[in-house]
Amino acid sequence: MAIKSKVKGKKKHKNKPTSKKYKKYKIEGEKIVSKGRACPRCGPGIFLAQAGNRSYCGKCHFTEFERKD
Repeated sequence: MAIKSKVKGKKKHKNKPTSKKYKKYKIEGEKIVSKGRACPRCGPGIFLAQAGNRSYCGKCHFTEFERKD
């Protein structure tokens, strides 16, 4: 019985997943507008991440919880 050695060379091509950026922005006329909320401490350009019942800024660690009414 002959032992097969692994063939060295190029790796098999794998397709990358589609980007999810289109979910975070919308086009209004000629402008691209973010759907997310900007951080009140950091200002425009830094957006809050939505995680369950809270909004979180990864830069300054600002956290805002939703109220239970």
